[in-house]
Parts: sequence; structure tokens; C-alpha cells
Amino acid sequence: MELLEPDWNQPRPELTEVLNMCRRIELRDIETRSDAVTQVLQSLRESHCNGGAMFATVSIGADRVFDWYASRNRLLEWDILPRILRREETKAILKELNIGALSNTSKEGEACSTSSTDGFRMDNAFLFEGQLAACLHSGGAYTHPSGDGRDAKQLALNFCDALFQHRFADLSLSTSYAAWKPWFHEIAWDWTAVLFDRQKRLLHILTVTDTD
Repeated sequence: MELLEPDWNQPRPELTEVLNMCRRIELRDIETRSDAVTQVLQSLRESHCNGGAMFATVSIGADRVFDWYASRNRLLEWDILPRILRREETKAILKELNIGALSNTSKEGEACSTSSTDGFRMDNAFLFEGQLAACLHSGGAYTHPSGDGRDAKQLALNFCDALFQHRFADLSLSTSYAAWKPWFHEIAWDWTAVLFDRQKRLLHILTVTDTD
């Protein structure tokens, strides 16, 4: 089921429904075989030599509660996204992150639509391509940018084409610059970008870190 148009007649699910949904919704690891994705990861790992980069794609099953929030680009309310990132299935896919329990959940009477307890904030999906290009060009702690950035921009363009064919309007983007898990080095090069493809129900997770 596509989530490009919300069901405006569906009432907003309550917190108890959200919590149950986050525990039951089907999550599946999707293997991404793409030279464009491989090239981006190799470049990031070379430039962030004391940290690294990880990428995963997770398929999200149909669920009326999840769909209400996802179709409205509100996956940070009630920490829905962090809760899904802490599911056993996601932890197994990104096991190097050492994802633990949610340490500071939002209060039951409050919903935060723009940020989460892990530093995630709603972002503009149209800006993702530029964010990735800037990360590729700038590099990590021991990288000095060279060239005019065209190569980095092309790598980012290829990455976006391979994953979602530049359908930026179909995506929801959440970004965090916080060291929300032990894998990060809690310094200037921490970056997490989570793209949710509302047409294909795919969650793309990219993490980058480095240290000097």
C-alpha cells in the first residue's frame, strides 16, 4: 500500500496503539545490490578511516497505525522511528551500532513532531542529495577536500537514483548529528540519515562517523 496520500477519514491513533504497533509491525532486511551504493560506502569508509559508514534498507509492513503517521510525515511523534530502529530485527541488521533500549522516551501526554530523543529531526528530503555530496566531499578527520565537488555530487546523484530514482517528493527524511549509539564517536563527523520511501515502504538508513 502506498502512503503518498493520507486517509483523512481515519482518526489519529492513540499512544497505546502506537506502542503496540512499534512492537508488532513487520520488518524485513532488504539486500541492496547496487554499484552506486557500494561506491558511496567505499568512499565514506576511506575518508572516515577512524570511524566508518553503514547502510541498510528495511521493508516496513502494512499497518493502519503506522500508515497514519507515515503518510503524514510524522514518524518522529511518540519516537516511532527510534522505536523501530530498536526492534530486534533492525538491531540484527545494524548490529555494529550496538543499539540499546530507548533511554529517554517522550512523555505519554506529549508528541514531538519535529524531533526525537535521539536527536533526529524532520528534514527536507530534497536536501539529502546535497548533504550526502557535502559529506563525501568534506570527508572525515584526516581528509582534506580537493577538487570542485563534482565527483562527490555525481556519487550522491547515483546513490539517490539507485535507491529511489530521484523521487524526492515520495520521501520522508529524518537526520541526526548526535552520537545516539556507542558506534558513533561523539564528535563533528557523526551523521545519520533515515529516508522513508512512502511509495515502496522502504526505510533506508545511512550512518557515518569518524574521530581524530
